[in-house]
Amino acid sequence: MTIEDYYPLRLRAVLKDKVWGGRNLERLLGKSLPPGALIGETWEAWEGCIVENGAHAGQTLQQLIDQEADAVLGSAVSQSKRFPLLFKFIDARDDLSVQVHPNDTQALTMEGQPFGKTEAWYILDAEPDAKLILGFRREVTPEQAVAGLQNKNLVDLLSFVPVQRGDVVFVPAGTVHAIGKGIVLAEIQENSDITYRLYDWDRQGKGRELHIDQSLRVFSGRRVESPKIPPLVLHRAQFDERFLVACRYFALTLCEIDRRVEGEATNDKFQILSMIDGAAEIYFGPKFASSVSAEQGQTLLLPARLGAYAVLPARPCKILRAFVPDLRAEVVAPLRQAGYDATTIAWLGGSTAEHNDLLRLV
Repeated sequence: MTIEDYYPLRLRAVLKDKVWGGRNLERLLGKSLPPGALIGETWEAWEGCIVENGAHAGQTLQQLIDQEADAVLGSAVSQSKRFPLLFKFIDARDDLSVQVHPNDTQALTMEGQPFGKTEAWYILDAEPDAKLILGFRREVTPEQAVAGLQNKNLVDLLSFVPVQRGDVVFVPAGTVHAIGKGIVLAEIQENSDITYRLYDWDRQGKGRELHIDQSLRVFSGRRVESPKIPPLVLHRAQFDERFLVACRYFALTLCEIDRRVEGEATNDKFQILSMIDGAAEIYFGPKFASSVSAEQGQTLLLPARLGAYAVLPARPCKILRAFVPDLRAEVVAPLRQAGYDATTIAWLGGSTAEHNDLLRLV
């Protein structure tokens, strides 16, 4: 690969038909969906996504990684030769199953897969009274969970959390959870599709397998004390950036841009940019002479060696930015400099101490 090969990659989303899916991604994000299809997920940035623009059009992201992992991913995360994250949109027309995901060690032991599944959600839209499930009302043992399934009262043990647009929820591996009907969200997660269904609302005829034994092996019965993460605003010279969540696997921020932004750079680290509102040109290369456009609902992958880039909004835009962070340098340090105290910064890692990667740094 040469310097001319490093440009913002516009990725073609992979559309997933789901029994609980709907059409809201068309309405909210301008997505072009197949007529009549009920789309539950669009995988926006994933190793199997096809590049739509430029010299690498028609190749998958994984094919580019196979050619030169350091150039695409950055030296800090290129050793595995795998894209470490999956960014998606989810439209829940109906309730999703109550499920749980393994951590990295469990995924390797139980499935032979390198990644477990820690994830986080940014709520894009929610109907009135919409709720999701996150953990239990009180501490629950595997035996109590089994009794709940047998007695058909597991739902009484689960913690229901009302949500609205703009809420942020962190879901560490091992947390029992479900997205409720009427919720549309953006999800950032480890690159894993390992899902163990614990309960599926006694839906019949849907062909949806339950994984009760696996669920009980990996789930945590703890109560999540504070399910929502308060975002932290970093007032930068040209725009505001809201830090939404941060852990060892990913950081997610929301950039609100209404004027030309310069001085940004990839710094040997890939970035996912997803346009959830508005439109913009991303300028790059010598003298910023080249550009790639991003419309609402489109997602770009900035290769690690892209270097400096600028953003010029065609209209005010909101961009979700995801990356694998150096937590100390890229999360704690700038927020400390902005005046946030240790306790406030630590909230970005969630309220459960055993899963909070920021607590040891602040």
